[in-house]
Amino acid sequence: MSTDKKSLKSKIEVEVLGEPVAVKVGLSNAIEKTGGRLKNYLLDLRIQSPESLGLMGLGGLDAAPALIRLSRAKGIDVIGVADYFSGAFIDRAVAASADSGVTVIPGVVIRCTLPACHDVSLLCLFDTNTTSALVAEFLRAVGVSDKNFGNKSLVLSTSLEKIVAELDLRGALCIPTRMDKTPSRMLAIPELVEKYGFRAFDVCYPETTRMFKTRWPKTKFQFLSFSNASALAQVGSRVAKMKLNSPLFASIKSSILREVR
Repeated sequence: MSTDKKSLKSKIEVEVLGEPVAVKVGLSNAIEKTGGRLKNYLLDLRIQSPESLGLMGLGGLDAAPALIRLSRAKGIDVIGVADYFSGAFIDRAVAASADSGVTVIPGVVIRCTLPACHDVSLLCLFDTNTTSALVAEFLRAVGVSDKNFGNKSLVLSTSLEKIVAELDLRGALCIPTRMDKTPSRMLAIPELVEKYGFRAFDVCYPETTRMFKTRWPKTKFQFLSFSNASALAQVGSRVAKMKLNSPLFASIKSSILREVR
């Protein structure tokens, strides 16, 4: 990987640090044995929509087809539609992606607390067949009322154990996102690693990886970086390149490390 910081900030490949360790396999990390040939795919799995901030609209036109066209033009194979506490845009994005060559992964971003930090952000990703209604069911299950759908300021009191259990029940994937954005958020990283077994992180800064390597030198980690786009121009500003059997959710999920305790 290039050490040029500017290029790393715009495109971070999946990075694994440390020597091999045994990783227990659970619902959150099923091993997909397809025997297929691995290919490189570009992924931007954290894209917000007009439902979230209203910044992606195009003069009243539906932004979903524009999002798909732009993703294809930028060579992005897989996008994740992930608003704060809302899956309302998912169905439109999936419908617009039909026969486009771009895979849409349904997602949602939620915020919860840990003793060390009261602003823990989690990128929750679901199987491609998951609808807006099913994401709404998940949000209700973890304590989000309908009136708080789309409320970016909401921080759940629901325990992380409960959130992870509900995600595992649905065969979903959870990635702590942008926990290196502020010093206060970074305080939660040790608990996320040591208590909850997270090994994949969506990071803001490439230099964050040095902290992981120093503190846990024998543990494997994956470092991804997604755009968090709230405007069309931001889509693909940060992408992860992953070697996968296919651009489908099952292949992505099987490639994301998490140690199940």
